[in-house]
Amino acid sequence: MNVLHVVRPADGGMKNHILTLLRNLNKTKYRIFLACPHKNEWISYLKDSDIEVVEIPLKGELSPSSDLKSVLQLMDLIRKWDIDLVHTHGMKAGLVGRIAGSFVPGRAVPYLIATVHNSVYHYQMPRYQRHLLAKVQKYLAMKTDQFITVSKALKKEIMLWEGVPENKIQVIYNGIKVENFDKKVTPYGKIRLGLNPVFPVVGTVARLAPQKGLEYFIKAASLVSQVVVKVQFLIVGDGPLRKELEFITAKKRLQDKILFTGYFPNISEIYPVIDVFVMPSLSEGLSISIIEAMAAKRPIAATAVGGIPELIRHRESGLLVPPGNEQALAQAILELLKRPKWSEKLGEKAGKKARNEYTVEKMVQQTENIYRQFNQEEETKNAEKKYAHA
Repeated sequence: MNVLHVVRPADGGMKNHILTLLRNLNKTKYRIFLACPHKNEWISYLKDSDIEVVEIPLKGELSPSSDLKSVLQLMDLIRKWDIDLVHTHGMKAGLVGRIAGSFVPGRAVPYLIATVHNSVYHYQMPRYQRHLLAKVQKYLAMKTDQFITVSKALKKEIMLWEGVPENKIQVIYNGIKVENFDKKVTPYGKIRLGLNPVFPVVGTVARLAPQKGLEYFIKAASLVSQVVVKVQFLIVGDGPLRKELEFITAKKRLQDKILFTGYFPNISEIYPVIDVFVMPSLSEGLSISIIEAMAAKRPIAATAVGGIPELIRHRESGLLVPPGNEQALAQAILELLKRPKWSEKLGEKAGKKARNEYTVEKMVQQTENIYRQFNQEEETKNAEKKYAHA
């Protein structure tokens, strides 16, 4: 079965999800192709994975000229590679990929799968744009054979906004290699980052983008520092808001308290450094960083948005607070810092849940089950055609 994955410019959790999936799909059963921008970057990530990668001029924002070029190029690729199934990731790739798959001339329409990674309806946009987007998505939904959402919250969202029937949606949670995050906590990780090995570290791992709510992490850090003097803060990741967040840090006079690491390649080495993990998101599909923190058995304080409450049960495997509320976030951080034994128990419960529910193996198996279903349908159709002409 020939499967074409279509990806827009991607960073953070979506990119990690796609790379994990592509690396682990069964290449003896499925011939995998990838259409994406920044081809050489993806090739470097996917070396020795036996995946053919082709560049398309797809942008993150709406761009009629490059979008049309991408649609036409995808149509050619579907014909050239005799694609049986098109699997898109994210709203923009879903838009061009499903249009190309639905209207490719001169051959049968491939099966269309769309994975929804994040909420698009929570972004700031004029009301008319939101409703126009919903209408376009409703039209494409009628041509889509299967939706995958990474959380139940996203499933409810596309049912509400796009009218997708429940029987066309399967929730498949993000998966990680949980064993990579089961590392011993030692002081040396803090020392290597230039942190005090004795003082606790409150940290987050996120793309520095608006939806991650990191300004509230900084504001909460200011409040926590007024109560606990000997505490350090860590922001791991990069993104478009880095300069703005560094400016807010300087304005709060927290330059000596908050360390920005930028992009950190060996991310599993970061979690043992963190004594309390924080995710202050304003919007979230299903946070891979939280899953990693769970696997590392870290005490977690996070906002109750999107799929996060599906990961964390309040006061059983972490603490949940309202989004955009630095006071509530600071209170949760302080409680976890002041009750270390209880915090450790929360981390243990979170780790157990990660090992049981959020593995690569489970994510890949569930995705391949969908592929298998469509492959069997195709084989049945071909057999019926052969029988009809006999």
